[in-house]
Amino acid sequence: MPVRRKALDWLEMAEEDFKDCERDFRDDRYPSAVFHAEQSAQKAVKALIVALGFEPGKTHKPTIVLKALIAGGLVALEKPLMELLDRVILYATTLEDQGTMPRYGWETVDRIVKPSELYDQEKAALLIENAKAVLDGVRELMGELDC
Repeated sequence: MPVRRKALDWLEMAEEDFKDCERDFRDDRYPSAVFHAEQSAQKAVKALIVALGFEPGKTHKPTIVLKALIAGGLVALEKPLMELLDRVILYATTLEDQGTMPRYGWETVDRIVKPSELYDQEKAALLIENAKAVLDGVRELMGELDC
């Protein structure tokens, strides 16, 4: 499969997940909205990795792969694009750090804090803004990469 097509496939899946997160948010399903926002960001970052000519592998934290490529000197873009890439990584990492909490909650010694207790409208809205920033940044970067 050509790199361009594969990168666009990842991006299309990211956009589908973002639509799901918006729908979940409108339906007051905040944990599900956060889950889909996280999925959207992961797939967008994978799209970017492929657009850069690399394989993301099977990971729920593709920013680690992207940071390793940058640290290894394998990704070198003009300064404004590197700054945008850094912002994409920052926003995506915040979403990746949610981990399984939107689905399974947070287990303590004596109970499980349910996802519905962790994610309210305000927190979900902020995380959705992060996902939108990731998508917008990846679209811009892929445009500059002629992908």
